[in-house]
Amino acid sequence: MTEITKSPSTSLAQTLAIQTQIHLPGTVGRLLKQIRELEQVAPLFLEANLVRSVARPKLLNANVAGIATHHAEKPVAGGLLYVSAGSRIDLSVEQNVVATRDQDSVSEIDDIDFEDKSKRYQLISMQQAYDLADRALQSGEPFDAILLDCPLLLNRSMEAPQQLPRYEKYRRLYHDTIEKIESFWTTHRGSIYPWKEDGPKVAAIVSQRFGAIINVSQQDLRTDEGRRHVLSADELNQDALERLSGARDAISGIGERRFICGILGNFTRTAAFRMSTQTPEMEPRSLIGEGIVGWHYAAAPGTEPCLVQVIGDEHAWCSEVCDELTGALM
Repeated sequence: MTEITKSPSTSLAQTLAIQTQIHLPGTVGRLLKQIRELEQVAPLFLEANLVRSVARPKLLNANVAGIATHHAEKPVAGGLLYVSAGSRIDLSVEQNVVATRDQDSVSEIDDIDFEDKSKRYQLISMQQAYDLADRALQSGEPFDAILLDCPLLLNRSMEAPQQLPRYEKYRRLYHDTIEKIESFWTTHRGSIYPWKEDGPKVAAIVSQRFGAIINVSQQDLRTDEGRRHVLSADELNQDALERLSGARDAISGIGERRFICGILGNFTRTAAFRMSTQTPEMEPRSLIGEGIVGWHYAAAPGTEPCLVQVIGDEHAWCSEVCDELTGALM
């Protein structure tokens, strides 16, 4: 490749033009190809009812607890010192007027090894989120929804890779997290939705993990085996599924984030799907039989698509309930 030498008089426009001509034709071509494929696939998702509009409530009345977690680290004496914190804000919304009701927080400061630190931070955050949710339910305050910013269950990929002494702390943290999750749902099962009809809905709102709907859409949804991944309450259009079946190669060539942003318009959600069939290796195992349901949604322009994860079977999380919760979240 010929080396480019720039003189001080070379304008920015000339430099950009040269760089574009030499370095970017392949990138631009791939980007345009993906956009064309999205333009072909996105209408099929709408026609198949895999993506649907959601009506937002004009007047919202709700009592909600929002739980967020975060961590930070600093190198100290050849190791790492970390702080992990969780915060809960209780909001009361009456006729669209928002007021703060209460708040709570937890924090932890300790040192940590470099190995598997990112996974350990996730486990610590999950424990703190569940501690705050537990305290909210024990407070006796009324809630319509409790929202966590972490998954409700653990993926088995979080397990320690080897049974070696250096992973002992990590293994103990992993099993402690499983026990905390199991204890929460055992303790509060009778007081939250769907086991209590008017109980608060506990949901995870995650702004990542976009691959779930891609995995669903790459099944042959014309067959009973393929449709078992989608809740039957979200009825699919069979004619559109026939046309969608020929687009699986195009779907697999689009990146996860670009794909989900391309098929979801403003104030829409995907069909609800069974996460326990997409990701069967989840912990605690005792909760898998209850059913794990998820769907993606996009709210106002400029906001990130999110994944909603809830626990319960498809009879509890029917289309109307999913739409109601999504509309309130939007």
